[in-house]
Amino acid sequence: MKKWLSTALLSILLISASNSVSAATFNDVSPKYWAYPQIEELSAKDIISGYNDGSFKPGQPVTRGQAAKIIGKALKLTSSANFTANFTDVPRTHFAYNEIQALAEKGIIANSTKFNPNDQLSRAQMAKIIVEGFKLIVDDNNQVQFIDVRNDYWHGYIITLAETEISQGVTQSTFAPQATVTRAQLSAFIGRALEFDTKREVGTIYYDTKRKMYMDKSKPEPLPQVIDVKQHAVETINLVNKERKSKGIHQLSHDLDLSKIAQTKAEDMAKNGYFDHTSPTYGSVGNMLATFNYTWSAYGENIAMGYRAPGETVTGWINSSGHYQNMMNTTFTNIGSGYAKSTNGTTYWVHIFSKK
Repeated sequence: MKKWLSTALLSILLISASNSVSAATFNDVSPKYWAYPQIEELSAKDIISGYNDGSFKPGQPVTRGQAAKIIGKALKLTSSANFTANFTDVPRTHFAYNEIQALAEKGIIANSTKFNPNDQLSRAQMAKIIVEGFKLIVDDNNQVQFIDVRNDYWHGYIITLAETEISQGVTQSTFAPQATVTRAQLSAFIGRALEFDTKREVGTIYYDTKRKMYMDKSKPEPLPQVIDVKQHAVETINLVNKERKSKGIHQLSHDLDLSKIAQTKAEDMAKNGYFDHTSPTYGSVGNMLATFNYTWSAYGENIAMGYRAPGETVTGWINSSGHYQNMMNTTFTNIGSGYAKSTNGTTYWVHIFSKK
């Protein structure tokens, strides 16, 4: 069973284009509301505003035109007098005309024939605008992963925001890139980006070219996690035996020869970008065992893709009936484990069980 893993997502928010009135406090945003600090800050700076009835409507979707207005004001952008964007659907009378012009001139949004200002803004689109607008270095080193974010055009923008902690996940493992951005989400997102930008200006946050990541001097040194491949593999075996012990089943012996095969299989998947029990290099699991002259009277294999840590991987297997049956099979006596990471950051995990 294919399975991906991930953390964080992106949060965001916006102001209305019409019938709005500035307010320091909104009657539908209490001090306990999750985005309250950013909403209050942006309101005080006149970057966002609420409605005539004193509300902010934090869950209301944001349009592309509204987002352009907010982001343009947050970045304090102005366009050149001699620049005119190509948009045929943004007349000079449009409430966000000046900000849309400025964003297009700066290359933050594409200068196409259509801007579609009334379309709702997606979270993926917002990620790109924030990254481009605040000139963040796109360094997609996969410290954060989302199961619903493919390795395509948007991936680098989304992951960069999550790694800089400007964004948060809608769940621990999903980003919802095509979901609509709400006013509360946009506010939180922009508020965090402004805070990040301020720290970067004074040098509290800087980009470490060797580590290829932003560093924050105000926090304990955020060294990139050093993954010990062998330790990762051994830990998954320990967790399997812990689960077996809890059910009164005998422990599996860590078979070093079997681990070499499992490690080879994990590296093969990482190198060749597949996720299957049958390897294009070694064939079926039985064929692979034969290739490495491993003798057995019974065998089984569990594989996983995308999980960041041993605990998450084993939990995924426990929650899958077929994988769990392999894990708890009383016939097996030995276990081998492998872990590998592809060049694009995708993780691969392998358990091979056997009876000698």
